Order: sequence, then C-alpha cells, then structure tokens
Amino acid sequence: MVGTPNTKLRLPVGVKASDASLSEILMENFVGFYDWGLLDAGQYYNIHAPQSGIYGGERHKLRIVDDPNYNSGQIWEAYRQNWVWEGSGNIDGTIEQPIDISGVYVDSSFYATGNVTKPFYIDHTNGRVVFDSSVSSTSSVHLEYSHKSVQVVPSQGIPWFRQIQQGSFRSDDGFQVAASGGWAQLGQTRIQLPALAVEVVPATSLKPYALGGGQWVHSDVLFYVIAENHWECTNLMDIVVMQNDRTLNLFDPTEVGLSGAFPFNYRNELVGHANPSGLYPNLVANYNYSKCWVFDSRGAGITQLTPELYIGTARCTTEVKPI
Repeated sequence: MVGTPNTKLRLPVGVKASDASLSEILMENFVGFYDWGLLDAGQYYNIHAPQSGIYGGERHKLRIVDDPNYNSGQIWEAYRQNWVWEGSGNIDGTIEQPIDISGVYVDSSFYATGNVTKPFYIDHTNGRVVFDSSVSSTSSVHLEYSHKSVQVVPSQGIPWFRQIQQGSFRSDDGFQVAASGGWAQLGQTRIQLPALAVEVVPATSLKPYALGGGQWVHSDVLFYVIAENHWECTNLMDIVVMQNDRTLNLFDPTEVGLSGAFPFNYRNELVGHANPSGLYPNLVANYNYSKCWVFDSRGAGITQLTPELYIGTARCTTEVKPI
C-alpha cells in the first residue's frame, strides 16, 4: 500500500535529490584543492601594461570577440583566460602577489570597475571584459591582470564539447586577428594548456565503519594531464601522485550554495563577498563536510598524441565516511 510506514522501503531520512552526492562533493573539492594549491604555489603570471611575450605580441591588450549572445563590441578578451580573482595578499610566501583588476583602458581613457560612464563587468573564468554597451572595433582596449598557469577543470565535456587550444601563450601568433587560429573558438568552449582535468569514479568499494552501522566509501579519482611539453606533463603528474597518504578536509557544496558563498554569479561575475568568503580555504573552514583520506596514488604513463601534445593519467583512491 502506498504510504505504508515501512522503513525498509524508504531511503534514509534527509536524502534529497537536489543535494550534492559524494561524487560531486569529491569533484568540487579536488578541483578546488588543486586550483588553489597551484595558485598558492605561485603558478600564475602578472600582466602589466605594456607587456609582450618572448615571441612578441602585446599581452596586456584585449581583442574584440564575436559572441552571438552579445552585440558586437561588447566582449573583449585577453590571450589567456582563467584570470586570478582571489586577490593580492591572500597568497602565501614572498612571491609577487597577483594583480587586483582596478579597471580597463579604452584608448587613452581609464574606466574604473563600478564606474557609471562606461559600465562593464569582469568575466574572470573566460578572461573577458563585458561592456554594457558596444565599444568601437577600432578602439584599443587593455588592462592589467593576472592569469593562472594551469587550468583545473572537471573532465566532463573534454574533449567532446570543449576544444583544446594549443599555443595559447603565443599572443603574437594571430591573437589580434578576429576569429583566427585557436582563438576562433569562444572562451567557454575551449581549454587552454596545460590543463588538469578531474574525474571521479563513484563508490568503487565499501567497507564497514562500525558494528552500529555506517560505512567507509572508497572512490577513485582520475586526473588527466594535458600539456604541450613533456616536462610540463611530468611535473603535474608528479604533483598529483605526491599527494598520496594525506587527509583533506572537504567542504559541502550544498551548504555553500544555500549560503550564497560561491564567488561567482550566473554570468561569471564576482559577487561582493567572494573575497574572502569564497576562497577555497574559507569554504573548507566554514562549510565542513567530512575528512577524505587519499591513498594508493599512482601514475599511468604519458602518451604523445602529436609533436606538441602530451596526455598523462594519474589516479588515487579516496576514503570518506559520508554524513
């Protein structure tokens, strides 16, 4: 009979389909852990104005983007996406701090963030400035910013939806030519290298926790390292494997979402409380879920797909007692 109070036919109390599963929790946390860890280790570049690369080009300059979701002239992007938003003063050590974006230059005029004369917002994820109204295609747009060296992303959609972009550090190689080369793809549909893509294999095994009930859940986490140089691929794989036999504190993405502490809104714009409440260490401290033991880490070799494209795979096993 429908509605019979038979607990054997019911899911545990408190289970909601809308809550993050253990696999999703692991995914969010491992992406956050490596994204923050690499940034904290100084893996970012500060782009001052003017600045060129070793091959030339002008890294501080932005170019117009033909995005069908906006009017022509509204979107201007840099040669590298994945801009640092975590703010200066939050990175440990004595290394040069990342640049806090204070505004953007259009020709010779400077417009501060939050201005009302030529309003815009910063899309840190895709490395873009989005103006409320169009800017002439003949204008020169530039700003000072910092971008992360490595893209850390969930593996979903790679390579079926998002296109790998090689040579993204070569701002001299056709960057300022509209719809040219690797920049012909929209920023949200490409992955710049080197990249670390994370995949979680759900509940590979279970182990009893205590006589009174509960269980340890073992899940494997796979890491796909994609790089243009063999040494880059090797270094990133070493970093992943060397995290063996350590315990990570996990944050609860459901609680973070309900609290509004996530740093970005629906259009990848930083919200007012992003720094410091949205920083990875603060998410872990304020929205704690459980502990995760990382063990049995190992690499699986590197494959050279083309003369300038390498992919390596590493994996680890995690042990978590779900709440």
